[in-house]
Amino acid sequence: MEKFTDNEIVTSPFQMEIGHFVSSQEDSPSLESLTLTYPGLSPFSLNISSDDGGGSSSRRPVGVKKEISRRRVKEQNSTDFNTLKEGQDKFLEVSNRNAMHREILNYILERKVECREAKIMMIDLNTITDPNKWKFMNQQQIKIAAKRARQQDQGSQNASGSF
Repeated sequence: MEKFTDNEIVTSPFQMEIGHFVSSQEDSPSLESLTLTYPGLSPFSLNISSDDGGGSSSRRPVGVKKEISRRRVKEQNSTDFNTLKEGQDKFLEVSNRNAMHREILNYILERKVECREAKIMMIDLNTITDPNKWKFMNQQQIKIAAKRARQQDQGSQNASGSF
């Protein structure tokens, strides 16, 4: 408690004797002029009409540590929230970019498959002399033709269903 006593010497309560009031006017003491004295201590006055409410300016207000702690927690939470928000924004940006890349890759793969299928469909089976190659290419052309027929059926169903 020495920290907030304005360098006054404080003795333990066991060493203090009961104080008595000393007044400048023995006959009629007023509240403003009362002085409380203790042996071994300098007298201090009880100035009730003081503007500062009788408190010492060096006293720390009650709850300052708690308020500082609350403020630090609030600032840390705010910092954590901002960091989390920035991370979420970056994640969404990367996720959107990845989705766009996937769409582009799917488009490219579809075009490659279409190109490969077109090459297979353009092969003249009459020019193939090897029976195994002829059988394989014939099966590939049948699969591609069935796939295109299904795609056309789905396209015509979607077109007629949209009317």
